[in-house]
Amino acid sequence: MAKRKIDAAMILAAGDDAHLQTNSKVSQEKLLDGESFLELDIDSIENNPMQPRIHISNDELDELARSIKLHGLIQPIAVIKVKQDKFILKAGQRRLFAHKKLGLNKIKAIVENREISGKNLDEKALFEIAIMENTHRERLDPLEFSLSLKQAMDKKLYKNMEELAIVLSKSKSYLSKAMKVLQLDDEIIHDLSKRKLTNDIEALYEIQKIENRDKQIATYFDFINKKINRNDIRQMNKKEVSQEKLPYVFKENKQSIKLDVNIRKLTKNEKNDFKNELKALVEKYI
Repeated sequence: MAKRKIDAAMILAAGDDAHLQTNSKVSQEKLLDGESFLELDIDSIENNPMQPRIHISNDELDELARSIKLHGLIQPIAVIKVKQDKFILKAGQRRLFAHKKLGLNKIKAIVENREISGKNLDEKALFEIAIMENTHRERLDPLEFSLSLKQAMDKKLYKNMEELAIVLSKSKSYLSKAMKVLQLDDEIIHDLSKRKLTNDIEALYEIQKIENRDKQIATYFDFINKKINRNDIRQMNKKEVSQEKLPYVFKENKQSIKLDVNIRKLTKNEKNDFKNELKALVEKYI
């Protein structure tokens, strides 16, 4: 479902004219384009349990809190009303945290009424609320998106990736690439979570293909600093694949067969198993 664009000027005008209501009774709600525009008690708003909690820096919150203190909240948060005086956060986690940091008791919100069935709120419905908000952002956070996908699959909310892809209107290959983001080196994951300098899942997918971790990290920062682009990384990976040699070589003549095997990627146990299985195979025929 396409995300409706919110007209900020229209919202602000509604706030000025409507003298925002401070309770959630339907008869007193002011409607804006089919949704309620209210001032809610902060304690009545819960974070979506299916939204991965990504690091939010204190500096970022301090800056936002100062802005809100000086200018007020320019864009309301978005919440979903699940029952009387209980709301689930849909968008605006930083704005909500900044209000709490300022010690404020109320916050302006666009309220969507929705039935969420099941005991203790349906995890599948909550996941779709969180993920739809993420996928429709202009700057999609690839780490949050990847964590959301993993969470859904770990909890078996969907039978398989095909079913999840249909729900999100994405291709299965795109979702598979997105989940590969979590296989990046820890240093890259840390940088993504703190600085959020790219939303290019395709580029991150190409970077995680690089086996050498030092080279992977260096490539990531070259990409972030715009020294290379996504196509450069893709071409580099293609070149490395074309240069790879088979991990084994057969040399054969009428009297003998020689096998040269590169076992550097095997663990100690795998090396022992390989040696024993090879020995047993030779003894079977010789």
